[in-house]
Amino acid sequence: MSLMRKRFRQCFALLAAVALSLSACTFTTVAAVVKASSPAPRVTAKAPTAASAYQLMRRNGATATSVHIKGAYTDNGQQAQLDVAGDCAGMTMRMLVDFGSGVIEVLKVNDDFYLKADAVYWTRLDGSAAITKSVAGKYVKVPAGSAAGMGDFRVGTLLGLVLAEGISAADQLNPKVQTTDVDGAPAYLITTKVGDVKFYISADGQGRLLRAESAKIGTLDFTQWDSVAPTSAPPADQLAKTPSL
Repeated sequence: MSLMRKRFRQCFALLAAVALSLSACTFTTVAAVVKASSPAPRVTAKAPTAASAYQLMRRNGATATSVHIKGAYTDNGQQAQLDVAGDCAGMTMRMLVDFGSGVIEVLKVNDDFYLKADAVYWTRLDGSAAITKSVAGKYVKVPAGSAAGMGDFRVGTLLGLVLAEGISAADQLNPKVQTTDVDGAPAYLITTKVGDVKFYISADGQGRLLRAESAKIGTLDFTQWDSVAPTSAPPADQLAKTPSL
């Protein structure tokens, strides 16, 4: 196995670990206070119970066909931006991850993975000026073995972790439900008793998760429920020629 291919595998293992650890960290951490940028809640007597709102969110999320998840978080001191959209079945996906030194883009189209990054990333990964020049800013089709570190990662995997049953019991949720809005959309706000985790759920009867927030770890926004367009393979002129991979 070439050094480049070995480092590809390490890179994909890192991307998968970061994406999957995001939800676990976000929803189990002990947080301090809500971010100042969060919408100001409004109390209402017409809001559902916290337990029923949470269960509706879980049920509708479990049947979703696609979703777009975007946010920023900190894990073990590492700050990152995540932007991932795709179908929950895992056929196609587009993921952007920024660890602060440049965006790494990953496309998944059926069983194929493509990676795109800048010259700084490729220099750090391989150290070869020739390789960096040929692949920087272009998509590289990743050898199947090198993408093994991604395992079963897909949008549905991340969503499933967010909607897990870990805090679904009524005694784990604060009973007060508040009304607010997320980017202009009416929403219910429910919170956990431990960790000060906040869930913003659409108030339109569909119970879609709009935002999950922890002041200590970060915030995830959920949009384009059931409406994410399939990802296509990059056009030939945007593919790098990498005979040595």
